[in-house]
Amino acid sequence: MRQRYGTLAVVAAALIACSSDDGAAGTQLADVPTGPNPDTAAPGGDTMAPGPAGPTDPTPGNTGAQATPGNTGDEPAPGDTGGAGMDGATEPGMDDGSGDDPAGDDPAGDDPPTASAGCGPATTHSAAELGDTNNLGPFTPTHVENTGPSGSSWIYHPQELGMDGMVHPVFQWGPGAGTGPSNYLDHLNLLASHGFVIISQASTQSGKEALDWILAENESAGSMWHQKLDTERVGRGGHSMGALQSFSEADDPRLKLYVLVCGGANGGTGAANIDDPAIFLGGEGLGDTRNFEPDYAETTGPTVFIRHTNTDHIFCARDNLGPWVAFMRWQFCGEDQWKQEFEPGGTYCMGEWAACETKNL
Repeated sequence: MRQRYGTLAVVAAALIACSSDDGAAGTQLADVPTGPNPDTAAPGGDTMAPGPAGPTDPTPGNTGAQATPGNTGDEPAPGDTGGAGMDGATEPGMDDGSGDDPAGDDPAGDDPPTASAGCGPATTHSAAELGDTNNLGPFTPTHVENTGPSGSSWIYHPQELGMDGMVHPVFQWGPGAGTGPSNYLDHLNLLASHGFVIISQASTQSGKEALDWILAENESAGSMWHQKLDTERVGRGGHSMGALQSFSEADDPRLKLYVLVCGGANGGTGAANIDDPAIFLGGEGLGDTRNFEPDYAETTGPTVFIRHTNTDHIFCARDNLGPWVAFMRWQFCGEDQWKQEFEPGGTYCMGEWAACETKNL
């Protein structure tokens, strides 16, 4: 059961002026403050410390400290406290996983899952399991802290970076107002475990600059990212203010996918520039989700609009991790089996996700 501590009521204008500092260069994960976090806030605005992180494992050539691979399981939900225009809101081939070997060519019965084009091994999780942060994908997630153009970005990635010559899809993530990459540790670990490389900056910084930086690293001899990133599979997204920033920078021709979470702009701020696959993730009855409706109407590419039936502005990203991961595996990994989960009768159109729309698919 989720615990709530205190109540937030912060106006959008103040939030836009907020800044987030995810620690000085070289700070280890256990020492990095997570910034304001409504999910763990005590009355009076104080915050409770997140659960302990594992020991760090510095890797030569990385900027900053690299955390122990894996998911802490107790990372608090993102501490997003709102953004402008929020209606008053405070900011192929999967096997069956049995290990059976029908062909009889593997006496041990431990054949790996069938490889998925461009994303390494296929996940064996069902659509219902896909968003569970305790059910990681086929890779081991890890991350690099305090790197990027301003030294405060984090990059989440598979520990098996570049395995067997793989080049990884790139995703730029924009946190909610007043938060930073550390607040989305569970979320971005999960994406990294599915073969994606994710760069996330503090909410006050430009997502385009973060993307410029990591794509330049892909071309830089000696960089740990050199020739390990797929510059043809580049996406971006964000939660709340991060979604608003994604709209405002959606005219970037490098972008081929968008994930917009509980941060509607009411149209007119850039959604009309989205002509590639996009998914809108919201909550039924939330003001930030109602504000998505004009944005959704403006997009001209293949678009999905999902509404979770029991979430709020803060938990919107966490509660929608299932369709988030499924959409990216569908669009960037070539796994067409996920398409049916976004259609009537699919996992993301019933139960917890009773409301779903699609267009141009």
